[in-house]
Amino acid sequence: MRRVPQSYPNTHVRRTTDPRASRRQKLLLAGCLVLACGFVFAVSRQILAVEYGYKTEALRRKREQLLDEQRRLKLAVEESSSPAQLEQAARELGMQPATAAQIESAAPERFTEESSRRGARVGLGTAASAAAVMRR
Repeated sequence: MRRVPQSYPNTHVRRTTDPRASRRQKLLLAGCLVLACGFVFAVSRQILAVEYGYKTEALRRKREQLLDEQRRLKLAVEESSSPAQLEQAARELGMQPATAAQIESAAPERFTEESSRRGARVGLGTAASAAAVMRR
């Protein structure tokens, strides 16, 4: 076996390039690039979907926390506005229950629109007086 290249008398002869092989090679390269771009696009969409899933789950947990807090606050408002709590708070402020002499009542037939314009004080126990308050 000879390892030294032989010298040929026709060294100026070159192999011609095959245009079909060049076209096939370019087409194969373009196909591989399209396939690689498709894979990159699919992976990026998958990563975004997972990221949005985590964000959605975090928002869902935050919403549940806020709803729990809202329920807790509504319960606290209802507890603090119960008649027993209001009476206790009023007693702490030094208030006393109203006596019968302190309560004024107005008959609905004596109520007029003129008296409401003048600012007459009328008890709020009737529908007519509630309507007068709403008009102001």
